[in-house]
Amino acid sequence: MKKADVLILFGGIMLAAGLLILGTWQGSEKSWPSILMIIVAGAGFLAAGLFMNQKKNDEPEQDERTEKITSLGFRYSWYCTFAGMLVLAYITPFIPLNPGLNLYIALCWMVATAILFQGYYSLRGDAE
Repeated sequence: MKKADVLILFGGIMLAAGLLILGTWQGSEKSWPSILMIIVAGAGFLAAGLFMNQKKNDEPEQDERTEKITSLGFRYSWYCTFAGMLVLAYITPFIPLNPGLNLYIALCWMVATAILFQGYYSLRGDAE
C-alpha cells in the first residue's frame, strides 16, 4: 500500500469519526477544540493523500540512502529517549513533575531527537 493510500484511508477515517462525534456528542466548551482538531487533522490527511496521489512520477518512494538515514535517525533517537527517560526518573525526587508533564517532555524529546538525527545524517553525506 502506497503512502498516499494510507493517508487517504487514515484521513477519511479521522474525518468520518470527527463528523460522527460532532453529530452525536453533546459538546461542551472544553470538548469543541478536540472535536475540531480531529476534523481538521482528518481533512488535512485526506488532502495530503489526494495531493500525493496526483503525482505522476513512478519513482520509488524511498531509496536505500533514505531508508538508511531514517533507520539511523530513529535508532539514535531511541537511545537518546531512553537516556532522557532515565534522567527524568532520576530528577523526579528532586524536581517533582506530574506524570502528564513527564510524558509530554518525553514525547517532545523523542520527536526532536528523531528530527535532529535524521537531519544530521541527511546533511552528512554518503562518505563513510
